[in-house]
Amino acid sequence: MASVYTKQDCISSLREAVRKLETSPTQAEYRELGLSPCVTHICDIVGGWNKAKRAAGIETYEQVGEAYDHVPLYPDSNGYERWGHTHNGVQVEVSVHRLLAVAEHGIDKVDGKQIHHKKPIPWLNTPDNIIALTKRQHLALHILIEDFEVTLE
Repeated sequence: MASVYTKQDCISSLREAVRKLETSPTQAEYRELGLSPCVTHICDIVGGWNKAKRAAGIETYEQVGEAYDHVPLYPDSNGYERWGHTHNGVQVEVSVHRLLAVAEHGIDKVDGKQIHHKKPIPWLNTPDNIIALTKRQHLALHILIEDFEVTLE
C-alpha cells in the first residue's frame, strides 16, 4: 500500500519540529510532538532519518552511522509483520511474532519451533495470541483447522 505522504510532507513536518523545539530533533523528540508523518514513514519515504533531516536543511548528528538509522517494519505477502535490517551488506529479516515469542518465553523455548497465531490474524502480535509449536504440531493444527472449516460449509 502506497503512503499518502510525500517527501515534501516529511520535510515540512521536520521543519515544523525544528520551529517548535528550536533545535534539530531526535526521533524520540519528534515522536513526542505528535506530528505527521511519523518517524517510520519519514524514514521509509526519504530513506532514513538523517537523510530526511539533510533534505530539510536540518543539522544531523551521526552517532552510529547511517546503517543504523532505521529498522523498517513491513508486512510480508501474507500480512505478517517483519523487521528487516542490513548489516555489512547482508539483509536479515525476522517476524515480529517470533521476536515476541522469544521475549515472552526465552530463546531456548522458541529455538527450532514455529510460532502460530491462535486467532488467524497475522498482525495480531500479542502474548495471548501466539504459541510455539514443533513443525509437526503446527502442520497438524492447520490440517485440523482446514478439516473443521470444510465441515462447516
